[in-house]
Amino acid sequence: HPYIYKISFATANESSALVIRPFSEKGTLKDLIYKAKPKDPFLKKYCNPKKIQGLELQQIKTYGRQILEVLKFLHEKGFPYGHLHSANVMLDGDTCKLLDLENSLLGLPSFYRSYFSQFRKIN
Repeated sequence: HPYIYKISFATANESSALVIRPFSEKGTLKDLIYKAKPKDPFLKKYCNPKKIQGLELQQIKTYGRQILEVLKFLHEKGFPYGHLHSANVMLDGDTCKLLDLENSLLGLPSFYRSYFSQFRKIN
């Protein structure tokens, strides 16, 4: 799918998995929002709230549509994707591409599991 970030190499065994993707100079959607460079340390990139800047309306429309299209594609294929957040959306030019699709295959809990588990009626 055009909105899924490619994997260069992947392997797994009984106790672990390894996934390697190409490095992106633009970084993730989170990097764009924080005006951060992908190679900077985590604390330097994301712990200064003064640097946070919103996106332009056209960017929101474009990225939002691309994310919804890939989520619809995954849903139609019966593939769960519970790890959607700005750090799992890679920027490739003016295109968004989802990362970490393998998390559900590896049995990792959803990013939002802690929020869902507080509601008794949600299984």
